[in-house]
This record gives sequence, C-alpha cells and structure tokens, in this order.
Amino acid sequence: ASPSYYTSSIDIIAGTPTPHSSDYTVNEDDYLTPNNAPNPSKYNHLGPKFTNSFFQETWVLMRRNFINIRRTPELFLSRLMVLTIMGFMMATLFIKPGKTMQGITNRLSFFIFTVCLFFFSSNDAVPAFIQERFIFVRETSHNAYRASSYTIAGLVTYLPFLLLQAGVYAVITWWALELEGPFVYFLIMLYVSLLTTNSFVVFVSSVVPNYILGYAAVIAFTALFFLFCGYFLNSHDIPPYWSWMNKVSTMTYPYEGLLINEYQRDEIFGQTLIHTNVTGIDILKSLSIYHEQNPKWNKIYIMLGWAVLYRILFYIVLRFASKNQRT
Repeated sequence: ASPSYYTSSIDIIAGTPTPHSSDYTVNEDDYLTPNNAPNPSKYNHLGPKFTNSFFQETWVLMRRNFINIRRTPELFLSRLMVLTIMGFMMATLFIKPGKTMQGITNRLSFFIFTVCLFFFSSNDAVPAFIQERFIFVRETSHNAYRASSYTIAGLVTYLPFLLLQAGVYAVITWWALELEGPFVYFLIMLYVSLLTTNSFVVFVSSVVPNYILGYAAVIAFTALFFLFCGYFLNSHDIPPYWSWMNKVSTMTYPYEGLLINEYQRDEIFGQTLIHTNVTGIDILKSLSIYHEQNPKWNKIYIMLGWAVLYRILFYIVLRFASKNQRT
C-alpha cells in the first residue's frame, strides 16, 4: 500500500498533471500556457515595470562600477602606465625639434603616433562587456534596471579616468616637444580621442560572441582607420571610391585637429634646401588640410558625435539584440 502522504489518482482534479499520478502520462503540452489564460498585457497599468527610477538605477550602477574598478585597479592602471611610459619615450625621443625640415617630420611623426597610441591603448576594454554579458542578461531578465541606465552609467564612470590618462600624457609631452597652439585644445582632443575609441570598442564587444573575435575586429577596424586617416595619402589624393573611408575614420579628425592646432600660423617651422622658409600654413597646404577659417573645434565636435553614435548603437544592441527576456 502507498504511504498516506502520496496523492491518490482518484483525488486529483481531472485534467491536472502531477508527478504523483500513476495513471497520467505527462507530455510537453501540459506545461504550455492555456489559450484561455488571462492576457498579461491587460494588467501592465497595475504597476511599474521597474522598481527604481532611471536616475536611481544609474547611480547604483555607477557605484558598482567604481567598486569594481577599486577591486581591480590593474584594468585602469595598466593603460595609465602605458600612456605614461610612452609619453616619456616620446618626450625624450622628439625633444625640442629644431626649425628644420627634419624637425617638421619629427612633429608629424609624433602626432600620428600619438593618435594611433590612444586608439590602440583602448583595446583592453574589449573583454569588459563580454565578461559582464551574463550578469547583464540575468539582471535585466528580472527587470533589475534598464539598458539605458546601464549604458549611461558605464559612460559616466570612465569619464574621470579617461581625463586623467589624457592629462598625464599631455603634460609629459607638451613642454618637452615645445608644441604650439593652445594646450587646452591639445588636452581636449586627446581626451575625446580616448572617449571615442572607448565607445567604439565597447560597441564592438557587445556585438561579438567572445573576446577573441572582439580583439580581431577592433584591430582590423583600427588598422583601416589608420590607413585612411590622411597620413599615408592626403584626403584629396584618396581615390573617390575610397574617399568615404576618410570621413568614417575616427583617426582623421584628431590627426587633422592636432596639425591645425600646431601649424595654423605664419610662424616659420623650417627651411628647404634652397633656403626657402616653410611656415605652418605652407605645411597645412601641402597636407591639403588648410582652411582660411580655423575649423579645429569642428574636429572635436565630430569626435564627440562619433562617441555618442557608438554609445547609441551599444544601447540598441543591449535593448533589442540581447536575449534579456525570461522565457
């Protein structure tokens, strides 16, 4: 005889499956929602979908990000150390370039290397979201927070750290190379370069399935940006069918902006073999980036636009491409 705590099949409500029933075969359809079940969409007005407001979620996520950075400082310090060491190397390698054609070449080499360094140094952010994807999916499946608050919190958290990295490099190299133009512009351009490339890398990390493909994609796109930034071929010399890549390349704008900030003046920077003076305007004209009106601040606005665009794309991927709904 069965123990008293086992349910007898005759006492079970008809049509209700149970593992205690010996005369009912369980099939997959038993666990599907009946067609006559209430429509949950009719009851959305009974309460909010999220417990906390957008600003509360953003603040909590920012606090968590700061705690993660404090617990794993090597993620931030590694890039800071790279930029510091490379800043000292550039300062000692190109220290006080002379008013010669070689001095002009040295400054151009410094600017293009700086732009590439700031873009390649952000590759360490590739695994950031890939490692957090499981946590994000798990938490958003329970409506713990919005994808928008997660995006904003990740952006705001790293703003002061990116500024510190750009500031350290700028201070080390500016006076050693005796650069011209406003120092503030030089600093802001380095800062927005870090911000833009960080946003780009984060967006790529949200699309790829693992960090190996993420590194490959980021390196490939960065190499393409470097190829079409205007250093190897002037923007006017690029074939028409590739000219759009010059506009898409996010290296174009910091490279041209730094050169305009340095050479948009009639000051003599060198002499040719026939003792002809070469002014900053002559250098910009030879590179096909001279403008009668100074457009260098437009370069910063465009870089900020790219940073915002990459963050919006990152949000779209999180909001619509991530499987963050419970099934």
